[in-house]
Amino acid sequence: MPDIFLKLDHGLDRTERRIARAAPVRLLLVGPHLDDPAPGVERRTALEAELLRRLPDLRLEVLDDFGTGGLARDDFERIRAAVKRLDPDLVIWEVGVGDALAATDPQDFARILEKAAQWLDRRGVDLVLVDPPFVPHVRHEQLYGRIVNEILADRDRANVVHFYGATTYLFSSPGSAARGDAGRACLPVLVAEAIGRILKRTPAARPDGGAR
Repeated sequence: MPDIFLKLDHGLDRTERRIARAAPVRLLLVGPHLDDPAPGVERRTALEAELLRRLPDLRLEVLDDFGTGGLARDDFERIRAAVKRLDPDLVIWEVGVGDALAATDPQDFARILEKAAQWLDRRGVDLVLVDPPFVPHVRHEQLYGRIVNEILADRDRANVVHFYGATTYLFSSPGSAARGDAGRACLPVLVAEAIGRILKRTPAARPDGGAR
């Protein structure tokens, strides 16, 4: 898997501080493939397992608040309520599927992401965005493009796991099994790898060269 799909552009400061103090990291999952009501239990377990495989000393508390993601504006309202009630350290938000299917105006969608990123940043909550998966041979695939572009454009404010690009790459690879649900099944691995790479950095390896 090319590094471009696994590289997060910003640190996870609050999460790193929690780990440094050996405190539990409170994780809030938002999105259609991150915390589905039924299969989400299995998928959540897979994400926990992948994170712990890379970070065996991690103490992780997955907050059980809400499941399937919808439109970004609705998710943001629920995120705000959940943050005030549950005080998570890290929010992983798979966003864009509902807005693509609903033909949300990309600029309106981008404004919601910007507001959400700023709101979480002011409260010191780490954020990782995950864009939609590539799903070939379906009519709504063509609706994803502009929404995915808006999520990627948000990289100057938030970390983004490029799920669309990764599943496109896997689907085009010889012998790939990344089709439909099989492609979505790689989501826990991709998210855990991207987060693990950030959290395993030493202070000297930080972009600013300093410890926090």
